[in-house]
Amino acid sequence: MKTKKTNAHPGDLFVVVLPDGRYGAIRIINQVDKSLLIAVTTYLEPRIPSVSDQQLQMILIQNRFSYKNESAISWYDGKIPKDFLYIGNIPVSEHEKMVECNKYSGSLSSSCAHPVYWEWRWLNDRENYENEIQAERLKREEENKHRIHVPKQMMTDVEFWTYISMLDLQQKDEEDAASPLVMKLAKTSVSNIKRFDETLAYKLYLLDTKEHAKQIGEFAYNEEEDYISADGFLYARCAAVAKGKFFYELALNSPCDMPKDEGFEILISIAHEAYVKRTGKEYYYGTGCSYESFENKEGWR
Repeated sequence: MKTKKTNAHPGDLFVVVLPDGRYGAIRIINQVDKSLLIAVTTYLEPRIPSVSDQQLQMILIQNRFSYKNESAISWYDGKIPKDFLYIGNIPVSEHEKMVECNKYSGSLSSSCAHPVYWEWRWLNDRENYENEIQAERLKREEENKHRIHVPKQMMTDVEFWTYISMLDLQQKDEEDAASPLVMKLAKTSVSNIKRFDETLAYKLYLLDTKEHAKQIGEFAYNEEEDYISADGFLYARCAAVAKGKFFYELALNSPCDMPKDEGFEILISIAHEAYVKRTGKEYYYGTGCSYESFENKEGWR
């Protein structure tokens, strides 16, 4: 049966539309509280599969760029997105129950299924794929090479780290972890929310260096391949900030102390969430410094 499903259980199979219009499939192989261990299957076809398709029991092995025979599995937080199509359940085997994974990829979205498409491109259209990745990076660099990154009005360090200390990192769900900080910021002024955003962007910008990118764990920057996931590096920098002042300053001055295989994606959404709660309107604001990866030109020389 093909239907929408908002909750999830180990063994559940979901189909996702890939960038080229074909279908990919992911399977949940473990669940801890609100976190899901997602496996990308080898399924890649122009039609929606039936639950009996053998490819749905096969986990994709990745070899593109810096990957070396690595299983496409990762932990995600959040509810099942609306664009996930539930097709059935294949009970998790005893072997699968023993699978260990320390990779965390942030909030669950349809992009979790994209590795099967990227691997297909790597095998069947590698030159164009590599050129596209390089072109995207060069485009970002060209668009921003003349930008001067200067923060606008920021909080004092004491103010900023006091707010960051409100994150409840004992919570496994990012939204739950961020909630105390969002609620506190939402009770302050709009200008204060923007000052928080400015300070956060600047802290993330300072960590945007090649040396820091080399130290984020399994998917760190590979100099030979000249590749790293821009989003993955951003979320790792978010994790460094979320851990507080002492950890951040240690990592800033000693890149080898960057968090390994960790992320805290929701951090860059906190100002937006607080603003919406405060005003009931959408948040449109550009910080003086960009937190996006590769924006710190000096750091990537």
